[in-house]
Amino acid sequence: MSNLLDHVNSPEDIKSFDVPMLNELAQEIRDLILQVVLSKGGHLSSNLGVVELTVALHYVFDFKKDRLILDVGHQCYAHKILTGRKDEFAALRTKDGIAGFPKREESVYDAANTGHSSTSASLACGMLRYGHDGAQIVALIGDGAMTGGLIYEAFNDVKAIGKKFIAIINNNDMSISKNVGSVAEYLRDLDSVRQPFREYGIKYYGSVDGHNIEELIKAFTYARDCRNSIIINVHTQKGKGYAEAEKFPDKYHSYSPSPSSGGSFSSRMGGKLLELAKRDDKICAITAAMADGTGLEKIRSELPGQFVDVGIAEEHALCMASGMAISGAKPYFAVYSSFLQRAYDQVIHDMCLNDCAITLCIDRAGFVPGDGETHQGVYDISYLRSVKNMTILAPKDFDELENMLEWSAHFYHPLAIRYPKYVPVHKYSVHESFRPGSWEWLAKAGEEVVVLACGALMNDFAMSVHDKYGGFDVVNARSVNPVDDKLLKSIAGKKIITLEDNVQPGGFGSGVAEFYIANGIAVPRMIIKAADGSKLTHASLSQLMQMNGFTEESLLAAVNSLKQ
Repeated sequence: MSNLLDHVNSPEDIKSFDVPMLNELAQEIRDLILQVVLSKGGHLSSNLGVVELTVALHYVFDFKKDRLILDVGHQCYAHKILTGRKDEFAALRTKDGIAGFPKREESVYDAANTGHSSTSASLACGMLRYGHDGAQIVALIGDGAMTGGLIYEAFNDVKAIGKKFIAIINNNDMSISKNVGSVAEYLRDLDSVRQPFREYGIKYYGSVDGHNIEELIKAFTYARDCRNSIIINVHTQKGKGYAEAEKFPDKYHSYSPSPSSGGSFSSRMGGKLLELAKRDDKICAITAAMADGTGLEKIRSELPGQFVDVGIAEEHALCMASGMAISGAKPYFAVYSSFLQRAYDQVIHDMCLNDCAITLCIDRAGFVPGDGETHQGVYDISYLRSVKNMTILAPKDFDELENMLEWSAHFYHPLAIRYPKYVPVHKYSVHESFRPGSWEWLAKAGEEVVVLACGALMNDFAMSVHDKYGGFDVVNARSVNPVDDKLLKSIAGKKIITLEDNVQPGGFGSGVAEFYIANGIAVPRMIIKAADGSKLTHASLSQLMQMNGFTEESLLAAVNSLKQ
C-alpha cells in the first residue's frame, strides 16, 4: 500500500481525508521529519510537537487566501511538507535547499519570514489593518513566545482594529528550556481563569488536546466560523513520537547529528563564568530563555541564587541588569547576537547612558550556519560600536575568551565580548596579556601588507592563508572598541586589509578608517573585507565564507592588488 504522503502535493489534497487518514498522514509526516533531521540536523522537538496541529490547520483553513503566521517559525517543517515542499525536504537548511524557517520567497503559503519570537500577533494586526479583506489571519504562537512583551502590545490593539483575529497557543510548557515566570504559571492554569482574554476583546476556547486531530478540527472550525476574535489553547508535547526528544526536549530543540567534540565558546564561557561567580557573589548570570544554548546550564544548577532566566524578554533582561548594576551587582547577560538586536534601546538608554557594569556575552556572533537570514550575527559591531561607554572585544580562541572574562570581573563599565558558533582550529603560540585597546602580532615579518583580523573565525582564516602562502603580516585585532591607536599609528605607512564577520557599514574596518581620519592621519591604502548582508542564507559555514568573499584566492588577490 502506498503512503498517503505520496499523494499530498498541496493542502487541497487532504480536504477529502477522514480522521483515520489524517492520523495516518500525521504519522508519515512525523516519520519524514525524524528521518531527515536525525540525519541532517535541524529543529526537532518543536516540529514533532505540532504535526497533528499543523495537519488540522491546513484541513480547516485555506492558507492560500487565509494567512498562517508561525511564531517563532522554527516549527514549520510539517507546514512545509504539506505545502508542496516534501520532495525538497531532504535538502532542509542546506544551500539552495529549503529554509528551516518560513520564507516568503519559497511559497505563497509562507505569510512572513519569521525567525524571532513574539512577532506573529503584531504581523497579524498589520495584515488585518491593511489588505487581506475576507481572509482569516491565524497566528500560531508558542507559549514560550508569550513571555515576550510584543505579544501583549499586539493583543492590546486587536479591539481597536475591529476585525477578527485568531491566535492559537501551542502550549507545551517549554520555550527552548522549561518556561519560567508568572506568565508560564498563568498559561498552565489558563482553563481555570474565567474569560482570560476578555480585557483584550478576545474570546477564549480551550483547552484542546494538540495530538487529537478530531478535537483540533472541531476547535479550528469553530474559530473559522465564529464572528469574534478568538484564542485557542492547544496542549502539545514537545518531541512527540520520539522517546528521547520527549524525555530531553531541550537537547533535541536544535539537533546536530555530529556535534563538535572540540568544545565551544558557549561552554567555555559558561565554565569560566561559573568559576568567577563562585569567587564573587555579586556576579549574576542572566539569560532570556537560552540557558542551555549560551552555556549557562551549570550556573543554573550549581548557583541558582546567581542565575536569572527572564523568559523570551531580552529588553527586560537588559533593563533589569541595568537596575542590578546600579545597585552594585555585576551582571553578565549571555545572548545570541541576533536576539540582542531586540534590546538595542536598552543597550543605549539603560546600560550605556548609566555606564553600567554589565558584560554582554554575545554568542553566535558572525556567520551562523543552517538557520538563515534571521539568525545571522553580523550586525552587532555596527550597532554597538557607536554607543557611548561601550567596550567591544573579540577573542581569537577559547583561552583568550577566558582571559577576557577574567579581566572583565574587575571592569566596571559596559562591555561586550562577541564570539562565534565556531570551534577555532589554529593553534596559537601567542597569548599576550590583555587590556582594552591592545592588539597582538600573530605574524610580523615587516611585510608591506598588514591584515587586521577581528575575531576567532577571521584570525583562523588569516593565519591559515598566511601559513600556506605568506606575503603579509597578521594582527589579532581583539579589541574592536577601543582600537589599538599605537599599533595603528605604527602601520600608517603600510597597506591594510581588515577582516570581519560583520557587515561593512559601521563595522570594524570602518572604525579603522575613522581612526585615521579623526587623528588627521592620511588613511592608508586599505581593503575592508566584511560580511555582505545580501548574501546571508541557510548554508554551511564554509559556504557562507565563500559566498561572502572569504577565500584563499580572494585574500591573496587583495594582498597582491595592494602591492601593485
